[in-house]
Amino acid sequence: MKAILDTSFLIELKRNNKLAVKVLEERKKTSEDLLVSSLTIFELLSGAHYLIKKHKNTTELKIIQNMLQFLTEAIIDSKVTWKAAETRAELMIQGTSVPDIDLLIACSEDAEVLTFDKNFEPLKELGFNIQILQK
Repeated sequence: MKAILDTSFLIELKRNNKLAVKVLEERKKTSEDLLVSSLTIFELLSGAHYLIKKHKNTTELKIIQNMLQFLTEAIIDSKVTWKAAETRAELMIQGTSVPDIDLLIACSEDAEVLTFDKNFEPLKELGFNIQILQK
């Protein structure tokens, strides 16, 4: 099974969160591949570029580039958007929702999603393999 590392997971990993580090070490041994969605890359790089523009600080960008070199990018393509649209419809029928970026991240690959973000919770009921970790 593959694992997708969500934005919140990578942020906690960057902060050296002990649980994130432990789970990553476990998944390195058991997962077929460690993935990162194109949208997670977008979110991380947006923050890094903000720090560069506001404070002339490139440290965050270097940290992110270093983290990303060990992960496989899961591309958001039409297959992913179709799956996300179908899933959005199911959520609407249930009277719930998930933020668009989180929904697209979860749909980007048939994989376990590792996250600290509780917004993914409704996707569990639809059969998604979501591992929500506690800070």
